[in-house]
Amino acid sequence: MGDDIRDLFFDPNHPTLLGGCARAASAEEARYRVQYPNSRARTSRIFALDAAAAEVMYGVTESPWNGAHFLTLSTTATIDPEATPAEALPLAHPDGAAADLGRELDGADVVVLLATRGDSEGAAEVIAREAFHRKIMCAGLALAQDQQDHAVDRVVNSMRRFASVLVVARDNDFVPAMLTALRA
Repeated sequence: MGDDIRDLFFDPNHPTLLGGCARAASAEEARYRVQYPNSRARTSRIFALDAAAAEVMYGVTESPWNGAHFLTLSTTATIDPEATPAEALPLAHPDGAAADLGRELDGADVVVLLATRGDSEGAAEVIAREAFHRKIMCAGLALAQDQQDHAVDRVVNSMRRFASVLVVARDNDFVPAMLTALRA
């Protein structure tokens, strides 16, 4: 019986079992590894879709990020996604300078939408539509600190159709962790 279990873990015909992982970490196998870091840094675009999300975002903009651009929706008016082309979406950099969605997405690898309220669905759609056309992954982060469940549901539902990854953050300290995980 003992030999059968040992054979299960160290079967040379099944390298994906536990023994296969141990062999892959050996010095002999290490010679096949690529010995240099990724040749191209990731470029991220982080969009705060409401004022409270912008405040959370401003708290992390000074950290060292790898090519991340932080942008805010510069209006509280409801955005009609059918009537708003990408170039007309009112966006701003943290310093208040106007930003153009198309130019911001040029060369971007990932888009992250931050929201605390569910009333910016139109803006989320415009951003996600443009990201989709450019084959850029879109992630959503619903900021739920100090919110009731029904309010969080509204935020999640406002981004659900547009984000391939959607996370609810019950604590705003999760934002830098999420951005780090996405290599922002």
